[in-house]
Amino acid sequence: MFSKPVKYLLFVGFFTSLSLFAGCDQAAKTEHYDINETNPVLLISIDGFMNEYLDRNETPNFDHFLEQGVHAEYLIPVFPTKTFPTHWSIATGLYVENHGIISNSFYDYELEARFSFGPPDDTPNDERWWGGEPIWITAENQGLTSATFFWPGSEATIDGVQSTKWVDYDGSVPDITRIDSVMTWLDPAGDVRADFATLYFSFVDSRGHSYGPNSPEVDEAVKEMDELLGYLLEGIYEIGLSDKLNIILVSDHGMAELSDEKVIFLDEIINLEDVDMVDWSPVAMIKPDEGKTIEVYEALKANEEHYSVYLREDLPERFRFRDHYRIPEIIMIADVGFTITSRPFFEDRGIIAGNHGYDNRAPEMHTFFAAKGPDFKSGDVAPPLESVHIYELMARILNLEPAPNDGNFEEVNHLLSE
Repeated sequence: MFSKPVKYLLFVGFFTSLSLFAGCDQAAKTEHYDINETNPVLLISIDGFMNEYLDRNETPNFDHFLEQGVHAEYLIPVFPTKTFPTHWSIATGLYVENHGIISNSFYDYELEARFSFGPPDDTPNDERWWGGEPIWITAENQGLTSATFFWPGSEATIDGVQSTKWVDYDGSVPDITRIDSVMTWLDPAGDVRADFATLYFSFVDSRGHSYGPNSPEVDEAVKEMDELLGYLLEGIYEIGLSDKLNIILVSDHGMAELSDEKVIFLDEIINLEDVDMVDWSPVAMIKPDEGKTIEVYEALKANEEHYSVYLREDLPERFRFRDHYRIPEIIMIADVGFTITSRPFFEDRGIIAGNHGYDNRAPEMHTFFAAKGPDFKSGDVAPPLESVHIYELMARILNLEPAPNDGNFEEVNHLLSE
């Protein structure tokens, strides 16, 4: 029925046992939500995946998916277009200034602690970082069962609540194992019978960083992802959910090609001894020492070439990146394709081949949205949509009362069948 990733099948017998993972069960619910009342939802993120990747590659399983469902011309992520902020906005329906995950790595001067890809060891479940309520917690709070496999932030408790099933992130877990585990959790004949589940795949993004978005290595990754999608669809068929499961395929951001010729040396514009660098590139978040803000800002403004610099309060409203206390006083946004670095770092390490994080309205940062299932239209192409509205879409399908969020269901209502 679907193309399967044959080279992955050898892993199945070795990795399907859920006991391999550090995930936890909450105490069994006294009464499981009747799956017949709503159709379950599977939310899948393919990190760093763009529409153009499908345009230039043979992807029969993606083609089949798009023919059966609805997809947007493109998805507009939140700003900054980095993995943790964008994923958390999809999950919560909040702009970054309202959920506080301002980058993949940043220092919180009130907490006196650093968030870094995780956050740090020994605090993976520390909810003090995470503002808002993700959809899996909304589901749990209203009597549904959720199961999350590697969604950024899914290890954290929110007001003491976690998914019924969750897994600590481990990038070495084979992708096919992730699929097998989630199929077990969704299976109506299984013990979990999840109403909502997530999957996350990172290898397309990794290839984009290492080789650039226009590379044959990325094209090969796209073909591998197509095979995995085929395997997933076959698994859904085998557990009897082909006509019942709503699948939402998204990505968090696009990818831009970088060049050694497009470099901004920050140490040649300002004195780095006068600032703390909350984040570097392509959105430099700069916290000047006391009394140095205007001096640093004016130096950056006087040399404004291939970047835009703002005092936090002057950032354009469309970025929705002004009002959280973690956002520092100066924000410097590189033009697409440019890298902000220092001369010593560049001479020691150079730059990567591809990156994201730029202005979320830049075409290179646009990304992917498609959905299919009993609650979605079939064979339609929708106008571009903003990722912040996806939370409201999922809440409506699952018949949930949404937590406070920045999304608007009217912006996504047209995706649903009558």
